[in-house]
Amino acid sequence: MCLVDGSVELRQLRYFVAVAEELHFGRAAERLHMSQSPLSRAVRELERDLGVVLFVRTTRRVELTEAGSLLLERSRRALAEIDGAIADAQWSARTDEGVLGIGYGPFSRTVVTRIAAALGEVLPEMEVRLDEEVTADSLRRLGAHELAAAVVMESPTAARRLGVRIDTLKDEPLLAALPQGHRFATEGVIPVGAFAAERVLLPREPPGQVFNAWLRALIRVHGFELERTIKTLGAPWDRRMLPVANGEAVAVVVAEWAKEWAPGLVAVPFDPPLNFPTDLASRWPPTESVTALVAAARRVRDADGWLSERTDRTELPSD
Repeated sequence: MCLVDGSVELRQLRYFVAVAEELHFGRAAERLHMSQSPLSRAVRELERDLGVVLFVRTTRRVELTEAGSLLLERSRRALAEIDGAIADAQWSARTDEGVLGIGYGPFSRTVVTRIAAALGEVLPEMEVRLDEEVTADSLRRLGAHELAAAVVMESPTAARRLGVRIDTLKDEPLLAALPQGHRFATEGVIPVGAFAAERVLLPREPPGQVFNAWLRALIRVHGFELERTIKTLGAPWDRRMLPVANGEAVAVVVAEWAKEWAPGLVAVPFDPPLNFPTDLASRWPPTESVTALVAAARRVRDADGWLSERTDRTELPSD
């Protein structure tokens, strides 16, 4: 099969990859920030141009054909090469400007600010740009060299898959956000099972999909299931705690968030304690400034004792 010829556009391949990864035209359209109808039309045009059927569609599901699976694998590689070439050119320009972009998730604002401050002590002339986004977006941008580094959820396969360096960074203690009148609000802790039995507020999907899956798995490890959940109305979801304050739900938060709450909310630790593991993902091979950034992050991590459950570990693309 020929992957790209004169009749196939990069835009069509990007649309195809989104549908193939989501296996749902609605979710793919949302991910691409477009309507579903033109997306469906573009995929049909791609199938016509290539002369093959890429998807089997029913009223309930979308599945890849054998030809679609082959095209997906090669399209990913082709798009990654193109995106990498573009990003390298952009990175070169940004490096000349002396700007380092660092991504971070909602739970890691204090962490990334601390790292940026430590870097400023050794490279005071370096301008740092902090971008808040979900882990999947940070890793994608990092792999494309749009970011110098990112504080991300623990991502065991990212080093080899995306060609980046991964350093264990912090085991962030999680707290339960409860309404002030909750029966465990004055107990000092809340059992994991008692929390799981409540209606739990989760970040909206698709941005929160990875975190939601991780939290469900974590609760399951302790022998419970999150069976009753509601979703926030939009990001940033640490500002969408009204259902908790109203007694309609409970939520998982970090201590930093509790400092900015309105009255009526209480944060208590879990029993047993729960932690949110984060890693520092950084560009590979590194520039001198990226090397300094990683060294600064590791110094802060070790000085502040950020690793409480995991050990110091570095993964490289060649590992």
